[in-house]
Amino acid sequence: MPDNYSLFYTFDHDQPARFQEARVFGKTVWTASGAAMTWGAETRTQYASVAEAQAAYLAHCDAAVADGYILERAMLIDPAVFDFALLQTLVADAARLAVDAVRRAHPDQHIDAFALVSDDSAMTIDPMANSREALDASEYGDEMLWNPAEWAFDEGGAYFDSAYRLFLQAHRDLPFDVDFSTFRSGVFEACIAALAQLDAEGCFGVGVQRDDFVLLFEVSDSETVEGAMARLNPPAVVARFAAWMASWAD
Repeated sequence: MPDNYSLFYTFDHDQPARFQEARVFGKTVWTASGAAMTWGAETRTQYASVAEAQAAYLAHCDAAVADGYILERAMLIDPAVFDFALLQTLVADAARLAVDAVRRAHPDQHIDAFALVSDDSAMTIDPMANSREALDASEYGDEMLWNPAEWAFDEGGAYFDSAYRLFLQAHRDLPFDVDFSTFRSGVFEACIAALAQLDAEGCFGVGVQRDDFVLLFEVSDSETVEGAMARLNPPAVVARFAAWMASWAD
């Protein structure tokens, strides 16, 4: 039987600042709260019956609204099914806002690189961006260009909290029956597809301008996701990357 789940936020301007989550499964009500993009503090309460647990869950949701939190998402969660389509939508929406945030924060910079960075366990997601000026000022040259961890800008990370909450369920002590390799590959695919969606919208420029923009999905401390570079970039960028890789082989 699917579980009821709700996510609430307070905001700093338009970015999530603090969250509250609530989920009920069987006779158990689970809650978490804290700052955006953090694990937060958890509680887990057992009730005498399913009806009491449902009532407590609804009471917690009402209390969150009374405390000034805004409902972001209410959904049913089937522990055996992960909603990768929803994840792609959440990542695309967050990335669009993050790119705009970087551009607003650095109007004097020519932003020409954007990346989403996760980890090998698919537990994190962080946006990074770079500019022509930052690359020119770096002593590392193209080595910096292909290493998002060294990029200059990271505004907009809190926009990804809703996506982070979605896939964090795989890492908490919660009902979750999806095969981990399926989950991991699905998360990475959703992130790549989200970036490709924004690229198709022209978010990173078109024509000659797009040929100068580097778009990446990276997994820290792990192998590059096969095919991601070619899916996310025009031939000019792929060729630039290939030339850089070849230079290391010489």
